[in-house]
Amino acid sequence: MLRKLLPGGSVKILGSVPEVSGGAFGMLCRFTPFRWMCGLIERIALPGIAAHYLARKAWIEREVRNALADGLRRVLVIGAGFDPLAARLSSEYPEVDFIELDHPATQKEKARSLFSGNNLHLLGVDLGHESPLGAFREAGPVAEPAMVVAEGLTMYLREERVIRLLRDAAILAGDGGRVLFSFMERRDDGSIGFQGQSAWVRRWLDACGESFLWGMELTRIGSFLAKCGLAPSEMAGAEILRRDVLKPNGLHALRLAQGEWLCLATPKRP
Repeated sequence: MLRKLLPGGSVKILGSVPEVSGGAFGMLCRFTPFRWMCGLIERIALPGIAAHYLARKAWIEREVRNALADGLRRVLVIGAGFDPLAARLSSEYPEVDFIELDHPATQKEKARSLFSGNNLHLLGVDLGHESPLGAFREAGPVAEPAMVVAEGLTMYLREERVIRLLRDAAILAGDGGRVLFSFMERRDDGSIGFQGQSAWVRRWLDACGESFLWGMELTRIGSFLAKCGLAPSEMAGAEILRRDVLKPNGLHALRLAQGEWLCLATPKRP
């Protein structure tokens, strides 16, 4: 059922990367019983998380395509991981420059495995110690407006680093550009996490060193972004993802995990 949400070519691209397809986990994923067991664990630990991630990626791709249709000719992806978005779109839009920024080890693996093309650039940068703005400037002049994407990143950073990240993104996007990022909603009791997640999910994230460190109340997102030189133009939570992604694919009744939001923003004029 969730295959309907997979972009064309993504499975083939990811399958070419040994870090993704190789090893014990990659081998196990080829077997139906193992995939069924993973689905069962998801339903127990955090119902709807797989559908949420796929819907999130589909919404992001839609907004990137909208930006390109409106004339933007640069896409900057911060912390791309093994997401194949830039790799797929770079062949579809040869006139657009796609620039990814991620850890050097990740970029080396991707470059060695499958990525090619004059309009796809992989920059290896340790985001824990270097700023996106400095890294992109070293690669070339920051001139024309861009679509900047930072997916699944802010929740792992302290607030001061989130502010620096989004300020960099605003500068990189430039006048007429756009910034798209995801963030966790901070609830009234101050907690950050997906609704309905089991207690051991939080413990597992803590053990992996991936605890959620930052979230923002929806009522404060506008004032927070103003400090970063941005103004929100569109927000997408579970119901918007259901309307824009699930319903057109006949999956409107599918359960979606709730707690993470997408925000499309534009740089504010000085």
